[in-house]
Amino acid sequence: MIRKLFWALLWLPLLAVAEPGYISDATDLRDGPYADAKTLQSLPAAAPVEILGRQGGWYQVQVGQQQGWVRMSSLRLRAPGAKAGVLDGGRAVATQTVATTGVRGFGKGELQNATPDVPAVDALEAAVVAEADARAFAGQAGLQARPDSGKGGSP
Repeated sequence: MIRKLFWALLWLPLLAVAEPGYISDATDLRDGPYADAKTLQSLPAAAPVEILGRQGGWYQVQVGQQQGWVRMSSLRLRAPGAKAGVLDGGRAVATQTVATTGVRGFGKGELQNATPDVPAVDALEAAVVAEADARAFAGQAGLQARPDSGKGGSP
């Protein structure tokens, strides 16, 4: 027991170390790790942040005295313009984990030349269910609505 406590205390400072990061493109700092969370402030490209944690495709960061969440795709671990070292593998200093993400972005040209896929929209509309049916289905699985999600009324 004492040995386990010793090792836990030994590693605790390493887990508490915030890792520096930089905003890659202007983005919003949100109060939760989801797209419809309240915006706390706008962050400009190249803004320095301290990375505190990760949940799914979101990083919890601190900017000055404020903490919040940004999308993984909006964050870089190197300073703007810094080149990767020969031995860099994308590992996080504090956790020694590797995180990658693949996000397909669309440029202005792709958006301007896009054409609607009417059959796909029709197929999606055919799959719509009533809110009451969706809530009943979720309840059977033990799921609950997230409070303060700003969507669809009360949970």
